[in-house]
Amino acid sequence: MPIPRRFTNSDAVAAARDFLSQRPPRLAAIRSLMNELLAPDRYARRLAADVARLVSAREPGILRAYASVLIDLLAELPLDEWQARGYITLAAALNASTHAERMSLAVYVRALVKDPRNALRAIALEALGILAVAEPELLDEALPVLERSRREGTCAMRCRAKKMLPLLLAAEIDSRAAALK
Repeated sequence: MPIPRRFTNSDAVAAARDFLSQRPPRLAAIRSLMNELLAPDRYARRLAADVARLVSAREPGILRAYASVLIDLLAELPLDEWQARGYITLAAALNASTHAERMSLAVYVRALVKDPRNALRAIALEALGILAVAEPELLDEALPVLERSRREGTCAMRCRAKKMLPLLLAAEIDSRAAALK
């Protein structure tokens, strides 16, 4: 049985840099990335998931047309592919553009907030924050979770909560201002 090559962050950074160096609309790069995400090779899928996360963080919405595919992939990935699941969660959150996509993804994010793996819980906090900024109805759920994680969570969870709380508080102010109009 062949032993897969060790995954390194520099592989994903280099692949993301190559992806972003292509001229928009980057259709060939997106098609290639999606093929790798759906490939049976676990290493290729994990690397592609990390690239999807990195390019989506740099250009939110770049994979908007594939948000539902990302959400479906998250639902289908085995639990032991936790890194790929985390990366896909963030990529999906950054690319979900409709209410239905965001609410569908929220179901998986809620489960990940309770995952035994610290890394997945931290990623889920960030994804929940991203979703709550776009969906005001998630604000009442996300704010207490992030506030509690800011005080009581692991270091990774506290960092993600501190990163997302200002965005959520600004979204809450905007939501209340819109309600008053």
